[in-house]
Amino acid sequence: MPLTPEIDFIVVGQGIAGSCLAYELLERGARTIVYDDGWKSAACTVAAGVINPITGKRLVKSWRSAVAHPYARDFYRALERRIGGVFFHDRKILQLCKSAEEAELWRTRALDAEYAAFMSEPPKGESFGNLDDSFGAHFIGRSAWVEPPAAMAAFRKYFMERGALRAEAFDFSNLDVRRHIYGGVKYKKIIFCEGWKAVKNPYFSWLPYRPAKGEILTLKSEEAIPEHIVHRGGWIMKNGADTFRLGSTWDRENLDCNPTPAARAELLKILANMFKTDIEVEVVDCRAGVRPCTATTRPHLGVHPIEPDILSFNGFGSKGFALCPYFSKNFADWIYGKSALDSEADLSRHIRKFWKP
Repeated sequence: MPLTPEIDFIVVGQGIAGSCLAYELLERGARTIVYDDGWKSAACTVAAGVINPITGKRLVKSWRSAVAHPYARDFYRALERRIGGVFFHDRKILQLCKSAEEAELWRTRALDAEYAAFMSEPPKGESFGNLDDSFGAHFIGRSAWVEPPAAMAAFRKYFMERGALRAEAFDFSNLDVRRHIYGGVKYKKIIFCEGWKAVKNPYFSWLPYRPAKGEILTLKSEEAIPEHIVHRGGWIMKNGADTFRLGSTWDRENLDCNPTPAARAELLKILANMFKTDIEVEVVDCRAGVRPCTATTRPHLGVHPIEPDILSFNGFGSKGFALCPYFSKNFADWIYGKSALDSEADLSRHIRKFWKP
């Protein structure tokens, strides 16, 4: 097989991680090819796309949000201008408290200067209709929503216009690491961004991944749904005149992209708990994907222990749309020797415990 002219990077996977990184490299002038089979089972196909600075039951600041979230906002705005389209939206999160204890924790957090800038009370007298605010409701600011299908389609269009996309699954049997050749393509470095399927990657399956399947529903209803993202045990997000999305579930056992009746029932129960009275809904769509979560909740970035030209940019879990823009820049800077990797994301921290040559 004749070889193509040498390229700088092969990026495996065009989920949100691979898309952000390949875009960063191409914009720097690097000769880059992306291999992707059409996002099959990728988390980005069903992700909420929410950028949320305050998360979890303890209402803590999201990891690296101080630097990553402002960067993500600028990144997506620039991408919209570069490619065309609108898929980034500044949008508040309306947090409905589930208990008196949660409401008290909220009040405590709001007194902390580190949190006060992100948290606010609704305007006095504001009504949320049928939403259950019996324990109180609060706003999280500096939050946003990226429309995953539109954003991923924009990336794909960008890659196709530059001849940088190979719409096919990556086949390890065609990889010759010694000669730096994959299927007739000679490369300098190969970067794996294949999401949860890293658990089967012969070079990175040793890393501590904990993938989690997630399911979402698209619902149709005459119920008034606010423009805010609403959160209480799950989230609802308006995405049409009379439709909204509801998510999401967590399943670490059944890692596939098949929607299930059990998850559907769980989601509808979450929905019921958000409203004071029952609402009529029609299920329009059900989708599932698998998040590339890790045991430490930190991504796995860096180089293989004994193969210096095989790299990983993966493991962003449920926060890919929030973190990948910033870390794609950090990773590219590291590749070109301009900065170090984030110490909490550098996969070398796992070598002593998990790597077995």
